[in-house]
Amino acid sequence: MRIAFIGDGSLNHVRRWAGWFAGRGHDVLLLSFEDVDGCGVPARRLRKRLPTKLAGYLAALGPLRREIARFEPDVVNALYVTGYGFVGVLAGRRPVVVSALGSDLLVDYPASAVHRAQVRFALSRADLVTTDADVLSAAAREAGAHADRILKAYFGIDETLFHPGDGVRDSDPSLVVSTRNLHPVYDLDTLLGAAPAINGAGARIILCGDGPERGRLEERAAREGLDAVFAGRQAPEAIAALLRRAAVYVSTARSDSTSVSLIEAMACGAVPVVTGIEANREWIDDGRGGRLVPPGDSAALAGAVADVLGDDAFAAAARERNRRIVEERGRFEDNMRRVEEAFLGLAGEDGR
Repeated sequence: MRIAFIGDGSLNHVRRWAGWFAGRGHDVLLLSFEDVDGCGVPARRLRKRLPTKLAGYLAALGPLRREIARFEPDVVNALYVTGYGFVGVLAGRRPVVVSALGSDLLVDYPASAVHRAQVRFALSRADLVTTDADVLSAAAREAGAHADRILKAYFGIDETLFHPGDGVRDSDPSLVVSTRNLHPVYDLDTLLGAAPAINGAGARIILCGDGPERGRLEERAAREGLDAVFAGRQAPEAIAALLRRAAVYVSTARSDSTSVSLIEAMACGAVPVVTGIEANREWIDDGRGGRLVPPGDSAALAGAVADVLGDDAFAAAARERNRRIVEERGRFEDNMRRVEEAFLGLAGEDGR
């Protein structure tokens, strides 16, 4: 099967999808308006001829169509409904799959009439729409996707990296970890607001990841004398090792679809304390597997972390439950095989 992927080539999710299909022996081409260096699959970067994102994409529609025509794919997959999904459908090659990544439907779609028009156009014309959470499937239906053309498949984790380890868990009972990037939507201020109480309970905090909020958050932590280490962006192997040591994993996201970092923490044995947004409730019940707290509530977050740190029996039960959940539905390989079957069905026998 020949698959043309259209998406932000700098994003790990896009590279993982294209790389997985290439590893399965399919012919893959990634087309992107962003950086494709080191993505590991055949790729082309398209030049935007106008400065704004949407205008730039539309102005490059001709070159995009020519690249797709030369490649002659059996399936086109546009990842991120806003922008890429819009031009992916406009490119005119069928069948076309539009993959929602989260913020496109949960943040962009409600934000403006321009985004809503793009999203509705792309979803209503897609032959298949993929999502990775119930909340995202519901948003796709509301935005015009045909219910019988939606496939929910979690992005999932690489279980060869993210697992509890081979022996007795070598955990640090004083270690609290966040692996979310430092963007406004992940609201790390709520974690820093909880830090004095968490530190007072004898725990320290490590924040992995990078982003536009890093400088301001570091300044706040220094100003308030918080025991919070900003470790920056880490390799997956380092993240896995850190999560195997951590007692608690924290996510303060205000909006999200299925969070791969949450599933990674569950697989490695760090007990989640996360916001009670709909996508997180698909994985964690409050008091079963972890704790849920209201977005933006530092006091509730600190209390939930202290409860987990002080209850070894709860933590052990949560780790065992989460391990089973990840095995049942959180593995990248298992979910991608479902996507592959759907793509093969769209491509027909020639695609096989």
